Amino acid sequence: MATAIIGAVTLAPAIQHFLLRKTPSLTRSQTKSAATLTLLFVAAVFPEYAYAMDYSTFTGLARDFVSWLFVDAGPYLFMAILGVCTLGVPKGWVPMKSAVIAVIVSFVFFAIPAIVRYAATTGASQI
Repeated sequence: MATAIIGAVTLAPAIQHFLLRKTPSLTRSQTKSAATLTLLFVAAVFPEYAYAMDYSTFTGLARDFVSWLFVDAGPYLFMAILGVCTLGVPKGWVPMKSAVIAVIVSFVFFAIPAIVRYAATTGASQI
């Protein structure tokens, strides 16, 4: 739920830009109106989150999103990046040097946190 809210708010300007209008850049008022409409939609779909959006709520949503991104979805993102590099290098879409850097960086940022979290959970359950 938290990731849906964060994703909707983050993607609102892009959705408005690509689906509704074909302007080169979004103005500040367009971004504000898109974010407001998205928040109203999210409040209607997820009424349990409509009670307040204070600093602690935003912090909790951001923490949930980062935890999901780097721990829960980490191995899948790593595999997706590895797959794109595996297909892209032979076809010439991705240079080899860039692919190696992308794989190493994605392993450090996505796979290692998931491995550490898994080891910590397994270790805690074994004690």
